[in-house]
Amino acid sequence: MPEAGPAALEDRALQELLALDDEGRGVSLTRLAKRLGVRVSVLIRLYTQMSDARVGDAAGPGWVRLQVDDGGQWRAFATDAARRLT
Repeated sequence: MPEAGPAALEDRALQELLALDDEGRGVSLTRLAKRLGVRVSVLIRLYTQMSDARVGDAAGPGWVRLQVDDGGQWRAFATDAARRLT
C-alpha cells in the first residue's frame, strides 16, 4: 500500500505543481486541490512551508511561490530551486 502520510502528500503536491507549471505561469490552487483530493487551505499551508517564508529562525527551501490576485484566486508557481530537484 502506498504511503499516505504528510511526507507523501508533500511529495505529491510538489510533483503535481512541477508537472502542471511547466511553462512558469503558475497553477490554480483549486485545480491542484482537486487533483490531489485535498482542500485549498491544506495546499496554502503546505506550499507556504515549501516557500521561502520564515518560521522562527528557519527559512523554507524556496521551492514554491504563492500569489493571490485581486479576485482572491490563489496560484502556485514552481521556482527554479524546485526544478533543480528533478
